[in-house]
Amino acid sequence: MNALYHLALADFRERVRRFSFLVIVALAVLLGYQVINGLFVLRLGSYRGVYNAAWIGTLMAITLTFFLSLIGFYLVRGNVQQDRQTGVGQILAASPLRRLAYVWGKFASNTAVLLVIVGVLALAALVMLLIHGEDKTLNLYQLLMPFLVFAVPVVLLAAATAVFFDCSPFLRETGGNVLYFFLWLFMIPAVGGHLLAFQVIEQEMAVALRAQGADYSGGIVLGATEVVEMQTFLWGGFDWTAVAGPRLIYLAAALLLAALAALPFDRFDPARYRLRAPRARRFTTWRQWMPVKRFSKSFYKQATIQTNIAHSGQLTLVAPSHNQISLFAQIVAAELKLLLKGRSALWYAVAAGLIVACLLAPLETVQRWLLPLVWLWPLPLWSEMGMRGRKYGVDQLLFSAPSPLWRQLPATWMAGVLLYCIVGSGVLLRLLTEPALLPGFVAGALFIPSLALLLGVVGGTERPLQILLLIYWYLGPLNGLTAFDITGATGDALAMGVPWFYIAVSLPLLGLALLVRRRQMEIL
Repeated sequence: MNALYHLALADFRERVRRFSFLVIVALAVLLGYQVINGLFVLRLGSYRGVYNAAWIGTLMAITLTFFLSLIGFYLVRGNVQQDRQTGVGQILAASPLRRLAYVWGKFASNTAVLLVIVGVLALAALVMLLIHGEDKTLNLYQLLMPFLVFAVPVVLLAAATAVFFDCSPFLRETGGNVLYFFLWLFMIPAVGGHLLAFQVIEQEMAVALRAQGADYSGGIVLGATEVVEMQTFLWGGFDWTAVAGPRLIYLAAALLLAALAALPFDRFDPARYRLRAPRARRFTTWRQWMPVKRFSKSFYKQATIQTNIAHSGQLTLVAPSHNQISLFAQIVAAELKLLLKGRSALWYAVAAGLIVACLLAPLETVQRWLLPLVWLWPLPLWSEMGMRGRKYGVDQLLFSAPSPLWRQLPATWMAGVLLYCIVGSGVLLRLLTEPALLPGFVAGALFIPSLALLLGVVGGTERPLQILLLIYWYLGPLNGLTAFDITGATGDALAMGVPWFYIAVSLPLLGLALLVRRRQMEIL
């Protein structure tokens, strides 16, 4: 138990020193600010509660619970993998620390990070009561209990699920991030009403509504403010002794899931998680048939070395050329090869299936559903843009190569654009006959690689793009929110010119990525 405590404490202290922790706190403050300013409302039909301590605490807690059920997982996952990449895991493997203690230590650390967000939103609820409260009576019990009863169980489940995915060989990479998103997407309609406490809130508040003579026929909504004339009713809060009991099942489920994570955990033993023997490391040139020994020493002095190393450890050498356009094209080809490197036959089969489906399906289906799928399938590839050098520890070698800022980084961006055009080639061929729809395709081709490159350069991890693009996909094409519809999947987005906005911001994002990389080069 002592080892578990010190492991969790050390891990939490290391996390709070990261820049990403400040980003997490800033996002929590932003969410609280949006709730305070009325962007999110909780209503039952055309009724909402009087803004008192009980109603504000419930509103803030239920909004936080909804977002943490999705975002909380992504905010804390990847910590086990970081120990593996930095070599800390090997040090821990040489210690007498048991697998279960390590897993529970990570679970406790994840929980502590998410509880910081809960604390920030609890303070935001107090601020909202003092600023916008219609009844400013300070009832801390009713104000804070919704966070403890509704939000904390979701925090525990998100923290335990993140540990389980991090410890499972087949779930620790990008595929696990995408899988969790779709699990959340399909599970929320099934069990979300109970997990997120919408059912108990509606049941308890409906009793208060009917007792006050309201004409309420059912239904509860948590969402953005709508132009609806709402009536108010007095809500005094829950009987927490009756509400808290059923929520304990999620505490037990979280502890059980965290314990089960120890089963697939390899304890940083490479013999357990290496599913296949690695390929022999070798140098490959831009001409595979030419033996390496034929290159003279002068070639190695003059060659521009593209040092991005893929999983097999290969080093790609780009032949020198006096033609700058030809040299840039070779670097782009090398970057595209690195993006596609190591992908399974299944990945190529699905990509080919998307192309064929786009060629054969009705144009409306292509624009509404298939083009948004083109966002998702290359997501693991795009998420490596801009951070691959840091991931494999060769960023300093990249910075020492000739013109790393004006050659390598734009070449990475161009490779991402070409990848979009390749996977979406079926869409492109169909849209050539409908020029009015082409801006949507161009917006995706320019904006997504630009965003991927910027997030990769700034964050140095794959998760920011994966989180943000999945949210865009969920809010935009899936739910039809115009502002998030990058490629104009809906008629409203096309009519309002939303794709043109994303085209316009693509090059500034690329320019910002160049500025950040230049600053990184100056520091190193």
